[in-house]
Amino acid sequence: MYYLAKMADASTTRRANKIPNNLYELCLTNLVNYLQKSKCDRNDLRSLPDIIVMDVYYKMLQEKRLCILAAELSELDIFERLLFYADSQLRLLQCFQAVIEHGSNWLSTELATAYLSKCESNTGSRDPLIQLGLRLGGFLNEAGWYADAQRVLLQCRDLCQAQPQTTYYKRLTLECCHRLLNTQSAYCCFPAAAETYALALKLLGLEPQASGQLPDGPIAVGDTCDKALQTECDDTEQAGVAGGGRAAACTRGAWGGAALAARLCKEFSALFFVRCDYGAAHAWSLRALALLDDWTPPRITVEVLRACGKACVVKRRFAAAGLLVRQAVALARAHFGPRHPRTAAALLDYGFYLLNVDSITHSVAVYEEALGTLRRVFGRSSLHVATAQEDLAYALYVLEYSSGLFYKARDHAERAIRIIENLVPADHLLLASAKRVKALILEEIALDTPAGQDIKPSLLEESESLHKAALALSMMAFGEKNVQTAKHYGNLGRLYQSMQKFQDAEAMHLKAIAIKEELLGAEDYEVGLSVGHLASLYNYHMNMHLAAEKLYLRSISISLKLFGERYSGLEYDYRGLVHVFTKLKRHESAAHYDRLLQHWHALREESKAEQQPALGSEQVMPLAELQAALFAHND
Repeated sequence: MYYLAKMADASTTRRANKIPNNLYELCLTNLVNYLQKSKCDRNDLRSLPDIIVMDVYYKMLQEKRLCILAAELSELDIFERLLFYADSQLRLLQCFQAVIEHGSNWLSTELATAYLSKCESNTGSRDPLIQLGLRLGGFLNEAGWYADAQRVLLQCRDLCQAQPQTTYYKRLTLECCHRLLNTQSAYCCFPAAAETYALALKLLGLEPQASGQLPDGPIAVGDTCDKALQTECDDTEQAGVAGGGRAAACTRGAWGGAALAARLCKEFSALFFVRCDYGAAHAWSLRALALLDDWTPPRITVEVLRACGKACVVKRRFAAAGLLVRQAVALARAHFGPRHPRTAAALLDYGFYLLNVDSITHSVAVYEEALGTLRRVFGRSSLHVATAQEDLAYALYVLEYSSGLFYKARDHAERAIRIIENLVPADHLLLASAKRVKALILEEIALDTPAGQDIKPSLLEESESLHKAALALSMMAFGEKNVQTAKHYGNLGRLYQSMQKFQDAEAMHLKAIAIKEELLGAEDYEVGLSVGHLASLYNYHMNMHLAAEKLYLRSISISLKLFGERYSGLEYDYRGLVHVFTKLKRHESAAHYDRLLQHWHALREESKAEQQPALGSEQVMPLAELQAALFAHND
């Protein structure tokens, strides 16, 4: 073991110089094989440095010794060492997920339970338990095991709140709130997330409705949070903290408070985003962006840029969104490398942006790269992988809408649903979106199926069942007055049109329009989409051509205002008006919109020749320059 440690030191040097370290690798392989064959006491591993322990476990992964690896990782004391070893995070994620896929799906729950038991039995200082809880909960969250992450972090939060409420413990509680909000938002635990949000606001000294009542100016929240997070170094005796931890808290300085506040504002934005309150999501993301500076750790900067970029997409501020998401990808690539899950997460947001600016082919390519990275890290049975597959399925559905080649999209959607069904309860909201995507795909496959084939009615019935299930899950989570619920009404409206249930289709479209107008305003993209769908129903199936004309013109006006004259959705509105005016025998108007349609085709051909920036070509912009450009644009 001593010689292995010496070789590890030499190996570290060789890695830096990119020189093969074959002898060290050979020793690791032999050690792993020996441990597997001899079934001996593995306590000798405990005496090795952390770097070697991690190398041994990663070698177990490479050699497919997953049973022995599972036994090792299930011991909380061993896992704790690896959590505190800074260079092990990515490899630990790969080992952890590989063990679970191999059959040890109890591992996450066992570690969480072991942590709770340790908290109950410990009678000494709580600080080590708090630090372990933050690390373990954060790791389980990053691995996508949200239910167990929440158990750990709730216990950690309670430990923090049971201590004297000095600034040091306020900071720890806020660190816990940051991780909890990330977990609860991702896992759609909205009531629990609302409690965490309220606690964080209270500790930061902000009002419960701070998202709407903060003073004007992007830095206003920072001033308030700085006062709440000032370091009180005379609290040492009350805190009862070992010298190192308290000293570290006192020397973090102003940037530490600003970074923590930025992370919290980012999580507030993420929570409002998944709840479809896009105005609040955008406001909080801008406040997080304003709190970044050159000393902010790159991971936090990437997270904030991503949140702000996504919020700008749904607010239809595409110039700002494109700048933000490209910067997030560039910084993630530069800091984490191209095959890191954080880079993949940034790519998913980039794909979301590209999809919304009608760059569908590029969106599919970005989603495919992200999915490939996530599969390499998490395997094929992870919520992270399921999310990427669902996103890719929808992008492929949009891409192939004209061709009718939906089978690849269907495969990804079905894979996403199978993964989610294996990992969450049957009534979980995470299933709603994946079922919606599959339902849309099945409907289009049914429409492309020749009449008279037995498969067509069954496809439409399955699509209806999926849409209704998604609507029920959305109603349960959000209620009726929510954008997601409105989308599900609109999807049912389109399906009923395909099923020739025209009165039902009209009712669904009218519901969708009313909810979207109330929540988003009359000129929002989502409203235009539903208006166009109702126009199609009136035009092609209900002979209400005058009503259809007004709706088409409104849809076109919204599309031109938001996207310009090359927008893909204009094709259906122009075609619809040609049909309307032909039926009304207004031939000059029909010819006018036919010319507009031909002009649109020419513009689309020009667009195909225009290239989006190549993947990997993004350049990191100085933060101050980025902030100045965005806040000047926002003002």
